[in-house]
Amino acid sequence: MPNVKSAEKRMRQNETRKGNNRRRRSEMRTEIKKFRQLLSDKKVDDARDVLKVVYSVIDRTAQHGIIHSNTAARYKSRLANHLNESSS
Repeated sequence: MPNVKSAEKRMRQNETRKGNNRRRRSEMRTEIKKFRQLLSDKKVDDARDVLKVVYSVIDRTAQHGIIHSNTAARYKSRLANHLNESSS
């Protein structure tokens, strides 16, 4: 446990940030799962609409520094490839 008041505050801040990061990462993963579920249900048109939302959530997550920008690009690329494979 911290012995200094500033260290106590730092711990509180870290807990808050950890919760925010978990929430944002969970939101991103949930949106990706929704998109993949639409593809598995053969609802390609709905998946195209949802992909825009997924892209924005992934970009927002990367912008906040929760995931690396290259990781975000990789996610987006793979999702686009899944969509293209399903539509053809």
